Amino acid sequence: MRLFVSEGAPGSLPVLAAAGRAQGGEELLISTVGPEECVVPFLTQPKVPVLQLDSGNYLFSTSAICRRRNL
Repeated sequence: MRLFVSEGAPGSLPVLAAAGRAQGGEELLISTVGPEECVVPFLTQPKVPVLQLDSGNYLFSTSAICRRRNL
């Protein structure tokens, strides 16, 4: 899984806190991107934080990302 965050993005801090608390078995790569960098190919506007799952799907909701057990 890959977590994209950006400095100053409102949802980045709780997502990073949840990632720090998690004790999942899956590997998590955390990438810090610029506020205007588009990390999801099918979106025209940048959106962070976003969690890219191993299946290729994306989670955009901060609360959904934080609830993910294997984060």
